[in-house]
Amino acid sequence: MLKVMGGKYRSRVLLSPGEETIPTKGRVKEALFSALHEDMPGAVVLDLFAGSGALGIEALSRGASKAIFVDESNDAIKVIHTNIKNLKESNAEVYKEDSLEFLKNCDRKFDIIFLDPPYARDDLYTKSIEAIIAEDILNNNGILVVEYEGEKTFVLDAFSSLREYHYGRTRLIIARK
Repeated sequence: MLKVMGGKYRSRVLLSPGEETIPTKGRVKEALFSALHEDMPGAVVLDLFAGSGALGIEALSRGASKAIFVDESNDAIKVIHTNIKNLKESNAEVYKEDSLEFLKNCDRKFDIIFLDPPYARDDLYTKSIEAIIAEDILNNNGILVVEYEGEKTFVLDAFSSLREYHYGRTRLIIARK
């Protein structure tokens, strides 16, 4: 069962779009948001490849001022809308769009970007990171969170600091601009 781990929506149950979407595990999500707790209040976050929207919703629950959700799946978009409606959350925007196209056409900046494409799609990681850097959509001192499994290498030279975390097969990189 997918739940919000902390903040004002703590313990609220979230829907998930189905088997093709693998939500971030609870212990990984808890560790991630513990690492980001000082950066969360007032942050504008982007949840790319949003799936259920759990990361963006967790951010809103913990004090983010706005969350933008992007996914190209009809099922994911329906679930995100339902989750937001069930929480009566008004600081969310949902876009049914290819995440790379969204990045290329984006005219705003974010404080935190969650990048969690399907694990098997290595190309989406690289292309997304390249677009985030090229389009300069991360605020100064902003944070890129990359969640992946296994051994992957990313070019993150544009970031001033990197922290890596390992939770079984799941890995997180928290990169600060």
